[in-house]
Amino acid sequence: MNVRSRTRASLPNNVMIEENGEKRVLTDHPVYWLLAQQPNKYMSAANMDLTSMIHADAWGNSVIGINRDSRNRPSSLDLICPGEWDCVKHNGDIWYKINGEVYPSSEVLHYRWFSLDGFTGLSPIRQNQITMGKGFKQARYSAMALGERPPDYLSYEGNLTPDQRALNQKSWREDRAAGKVPILTGKWSHTSTLIPPGDAEYIQTADLNDQQICGIYQTPPAFVQNYQRMTWNNAEQVDLIYAKHTITPICTVIEKENNMKLFTAKEQKNIYTKHNMNGLLRGDAAARAAFYTAMRNIGGMNGDEIRDREDMNKYEGGDIFTVQGANVPIDQLRDFYSQKVVPQETKPIKNGHLNGHASAYN
Repeated sequence: MNVRSRTRASLPNNVMIEENGEKRVLTDHPVYWLLAQQPNKYMSAANMDLTSMIHADAWGNSVIGINRDSRNRPSSLDLICPGEWDCVKHNGDIWYKINGEVYPSSEVLHYRWFSLDGFTGLSPIRQNQITMGKGFKQARYSAMALGERPPDYLSYEGNLTPDQRALNQKSWREDRAAGKVPILTGKWSHTSTLIPPGDAEYIQTADLNDQQICGIYQTPPAFVQNYQRMTWNNAEQVDLIYAKHTITPICTVIEKENNMKLFTAKEQKNIYTKHNMNGLLRGDAAARAAFYTAMRNIGGMNGDEIRDREDMNKYEGGDIFTVQGANVPIDQLRDFYSQKVVPQETKPIKNGHLNGHASAYN
């Protein structure tokens, strides 16, 4: 949960506007400041995103109250802790009871990952308590079964007096502490309670249990310090899979909820929120270079667009689209080809001459 929440909190959350086929960040909208910088007087946007993500991962629900100004525009956001709210579906809407006050769904941001009824999320821990419980049991069993030294005991055929028992125990303990081989007189037998190989294999399944928990949260094992199957060659691919199949769906759920609750019906036509996923979705350097080269050669991207994806500044002339070959600007191709010299119609060769000139073919 810590890994997932920190990843989400590190992503810029922008307010975008689409006009005349162009998209840009709308920094002067009040929602932009709430999502990107400071949602209220006591919390930063990153801190709210991190805590909100933990609420959804642990309890299955994350609830944020929306405060509005006199123009009915969002003025601040308040994070509601688990246990401080409840909700019920009534007359086609969801009503939230927060600290004794009742609010309609339009005044509450509610993020939930997994739900059976569509309005109340389920706790991943509660739904997978058997799998997670095995992890606790295995850790406890391993500690009791092994400990610092494998436990054992001695048995004697016959009866011993208390003095003989105490003497043999002392001799056994002192010899082992001194690194000597204990030698006892009489018909003694030694039994070790070290767990058998079958039980040892059971303890080794703790690694499998860790993978199952990672699967529940769709987090690569390497992200929880399990590097058994990690190599430098697949590290970037693991990051890419995590970004595409774990973080992107979560961000999509959050964006749709924000768009529905934070903007008016008129604004929703061309204003929306969008997480900047470029940093997570870049992939390895070789793949990015090949992609940019292909897109530049077919005129699909210009230099400024490529530099923007790499968090680099634009440059003069970077907005020109080019194609493979001489990298001729697309808008100049028509003029470029129209200015080429069209060969004149050739006449039949007569007396070794072509059009009054000596023929090159003799």
